[in-house]
Formats: sequence, C-alpha cells, structure tokens
Amino acid sequence: MRRKLLIALGCIALIPVVAIGGLFAIREPPDGPRVEAEPGVVGIEAGGAYAWIVRTTHGAFLVDAGLDGTGAAILNELSSEGLSREQVHTVLITHGHPDHYAAARLFTKAQVMAGAADVAMIAGDSTHYSPFGRMMSRVVPMPQSPTVTRALRDDDLLTLDDAIVKVVATPGHSPGSLMFLYKDVLFTGDSLMRKKDGLSIDPTLFSEDAAQNLASLSRVAPLTFQTVADGHAGVTRDAKRKLERLIGGQ
Repeated sequence: MRRKLLIALGCIALIPVVAIGGLFAIREPPDGPRVEAEPGVVGIEAGGAYAWIVRTTHGAFLVDAGLDGTGAAILNELSSEGLSREQVHTVLITHGHPDHYAAARLFTKAQVMAGAADVAMIAGDSTHYSPFGRMMSRVVPMPQSPTVTRALRDDDLLTLDDAIVKVVATPGHSPGSLMFLYKDVLFTGDSLMRKKDGLSIDPTLFSEDAAQNLASLSRVAPLTFQTVADGHAGVTRDAKRKLERLIGGQ
C-alpha cells in the first residue's frame, strides 16, 4: 500500500513537469529575453511571458506584466531606459491568467485596466481557467493579484499620456480577453500568437473556448496594423496578411 501511495504521489508531482514540457513543445520558441516590436516598444520576458513596455512622452505603459511577481526583468529594462517604476502610468492586461499580471501590483502609481469579464479571474476566481490553467493552479502558487481600477470593453479608446490605444474584445482564450492596437502594433496576449511562418490561436488545452477565440478574430480583421506583439512567442512581422491567411483557412 505504501509503495502504491508513493508511486501515486510521484505521478502527481510529475504533472506540472509534463504539462510545462507539453507547453513548450506546442508553442513557438520565444524571440528571447528582450525584443523590439518597433522603436519605443520593447518586450521583456518576465517569468515565461512577455511584458511589453511602451514609451510615452512622460513615462510608459505596460501591456501585461509577466509571471515573475518581483518584476525584476521589467524593472531592469525600465532602468536601462532611464525610467522609474513610478513613471509607469498604466498597466493594460490582455487577459486574466496569472502569467500576465503578476508584477502589475508593483506599479503603485499606475492605473490597471483589464477586460470586464476577466476582473473576477484576476481577483482569484479560477472558474474560467483553461484545462492547463486549472491543473497548474492546483500545484503552483498563484501570484498576488493587482487591483483592477478600470474594466474595459470592446471599442474603448484610451488616451494614455500622448498614446492612443484602441481596445478590441476577443473572448475565447478567456471570457474577457482583449487585444490592444497602438499605432501599427497589435498586442494580442494569448489570443493570437506566432506559429512557424504564420499566426495561430492557442490550442484547446490552453484556452477556455478555442472555437470562440477563432471566431473573435473577425473583430480584428478590419484593423490596420503591421506587427503582432504576443504574450509568449514575441513579434510577428507582416502580421495583417498572416491573420488574413489564418481566417481564410477556417
């Protein structure tokens, strides 16, 4: 009986290792610890997910804040750009999975914005996690949640210092998943990511509703952009054409 129990416990302990291995096997290898989407837009790997730092006249805003609650990589990049954490005036969260908001609470001068349907998720409700997320939440400690100061909805237009950002609701990966359009860059979180020489959505294992995610891309198709900055792979160039190819292949 004791031997069977030890074997069972060993198998349970291997679950996160196998799951994480599967994650890296399915997803595209990331661009590296630091990648530029365009001048003034830098992605920093922060605990396995990209946090995007966007310079504005009087500071910066973030799109997502990684899984590392210390925010070490983000803070180092800010410092290298001559910015303090107090100059981060906004944190935009693409969706409520913990690998995209962990360091947001560090930026105490910033307003934190996320999709209205994901606010409860960011506060700790794992009801709408993906299958992978539900499994990992049982074995991996969740980061401390930030307080969302503004709930965003489809077609909101944000003025962040001198930056204009359009909000596009793309539910599916999570109920409140959002994309953010800034100039020619579309920040897509996990709702649209680079895959080989094109773009793809996350498979069902990592999304609450992959079919809804795919259908949501019709909201993005009319937008004008050249670059996708996603949550895990990094940067995709010529992205509008690649999105059209993905939608056309449905």
